[in-house]
Amino acid sequence: MDYVLGVNYWSRSGSIFMWEDEYWNPKIVEEEIIQMKELKMNVCRFFILSPSFMPKPNSLSNRHMERLEAFLSLCEKHDLKTIPTFIVGHMSGENWDFSFREGRDLYTDPFMLEQQRFLISEIVKRIKDSPAIWGYLLTNEMPLYGGKSTPDSVISWAKKLIKAIKTIDPHRPVGTGDGCWNVFGGNNGFDLLELSKLVDFFGPHMYVPETDPYRHSVLTEFIINFLKWYGLPVIMEEFGASSSHAADENIALYYREVFFNTLLTGGKGNLGWCLNDFDYSYLRPYSHHPFELLFGIFDADGKPKPVALEFPKFSDFLEEIGDLDPLDNQAAILIPSHYNKEYPFAKTDHYEMVSQMLQSTVLAAKAGFGVDFIFEDDLSNLKKYKLLIIPCARRLLAETSEMLVRFAKDGGNVYLSYYSGSDFSHPGIWLHNFEELTGCRHTLKYGLPNTLPEKVSINFFNNTWELITHYSPTLWEKAFIPIRKVSDNAEIINLSEELKLIEYKIGKGMIVSLNFPLEHILAKTPMINLTDSSHLLYRYIASQAELELYYTDNPLVRLRPFKKGGQIMVMLYNVSWEEETVNSIKAPIELEIKERLKPKEFKVLRDLSF
Repeated sequence: MDYVLGVNYWSRSGSIFMWEDEYWNPKIVEEEIIQMKELKMNVCRFFILSPSFMPKPNSLSNRHMERLEAFLSLCEKHDLKTIPTFIVGHMSGENWDFSFREGRDLYTDPFMLEQQRFLISEIVKRIKDSPAIWGYLLTNEMPLYGGKSTPDSVISWAKKLIKAIKTIDPHRPVGTGDGCWNVFGGNNGFDLLELSKLVDFFGPHMYVPETDPYRHSVLTEFIINFLKWYGLPVIMEEFGASSSHAADENIALYYREVFFNTLLTGGKGNLGWCLNDFDYSYLRPYSHHPFELLFGIFDADGKPKPVALEFPKFSDFLEEIGDLDPLDNQAAILIPSHYNKEYPFAKTDHYEMVSQMLQSTVLAAKAGFGVDFIFEDDLSNLKKYKLLIIPCARRLLAETSEMLVRFAKDGGNVYLSYYSGSDFSHPGIWLHNFEELTGCRHTLKYGLPNTLPEKVSINFFNNTWELITHYSPTLWEKAFIPIRKVSDNAEIINLSEELKLIEYKIGKGMIVSLNFPLEHILAKTPMINLTDSSHLLYRYIASQAELELYYTDNPLVRLRPFKKGGQIMVMLYNVSWEEETVNSIKAPIELEIKERLKPKEFKVLRDLSF
């Protein structure tokens, strides 16, 4: 799959009403297509507003279809590929319903299923021969329009609609357009595993705030690595920022960061939201969601905003560097079954689990290694990793915690940290074999937390930093587990009076554990990763597991390795929003260098390969 680079598209003439009589303007549309091509885009995603194109059952609006076909002809003329999105459905803060739906369920009602199939199949019949079609998307963010449902209902719905496309056009790729939001925990019915058997690619939508710039910077990496496990190409199908929410010059840097992090993580494309600002504050949805007027890379007059320049710059980089691939990661973070499944009488805070996994990804990045995600429900590929990371290990399946002991005995390395939870539903770890995992015995008292003070000074091999706990509001969230050693193969390293790192040699491998919820406490703390040194714990654990590490002397500048041909090359990446300096790097070799990087700058060290 060639790298996809482009935007989501509504014309500045009409915005979501661009196909209507009052606004349809092929002259402006052609100007916009030319603008996209001048910025070296190769794909745009466009939308078929359902109530406009299908005003009554079993009938398409011919004038809307003629305009769609005219749009595709213009795209053909200028060699721009497109991705039509059919069931829309949801758009820009409002739902736009079929006039004849009358409250019927979109996933299960036979009549509505047939109408959706009809709309899709009739449009595909008319456009399939256009060379401007790259692929198809069933919907735009269907969970916001059709609502949450059961996986059985959603998968049955998706099968019917995908079949409608593939029967007519079997060769082009198809996605669902749902946003892949189960990456962030829970299950809205768009079950990733089951969908991976139907679709040709995954297209996450990312509009995620954070309180820490380092965590914010790894969100792209987190999402793509999560989805890559399913074995499909991943295209960052929607991301962006409104000028209401960020300064235009900073939006440009954000796009740059997402572009490069997508590429370096193994993603296959980026589609920003969106091409244009709009001047329709008097129209819904913009009258009640006015920030939606300002997501464009061009303003409402068609003039480029700073972000527009990032597209040709990135395209030139792709052309210059050619094909590259990320290195195979030697470590994986375990995603517990509780992350996406609901178990009886087990209240799960999915946001809490996401934040812990995200913070763990940050610590690995600062330590100098990348991570895959591996799922508790399928550990068949576990042995390919040298290190398995389980941040805030509270709710694992019983057989998994027993498997961890076997994995270590066979030569694997495991890291886990203690977490007692934030609710009153059986607080404390749910693991039944703590002693087997740690070589230590806990001395907990039932129903009572052992709470850390608001600040704890950590000392680790002559490095000292503070852990701040007061952002974790409940006593259980900042609780540690008191322990005593019961195995001669366990060694306890004192990080403070309360905090311990335990190394437990077991069989051919090792289990390293912390007796406190490092990742949770950090995830609750704003701006912490700019100054915190907890990544040194991860670097130590990774070194013990003999991982290959890539890092600089400045924790805010990453050293990102990638494969180019038969060589390993490296790229410096300034995570911060300030200028940063690097004086040395650690890779397979250590080198003194002098590099100054602007905010969010990426720089390939072209004379250096391994």
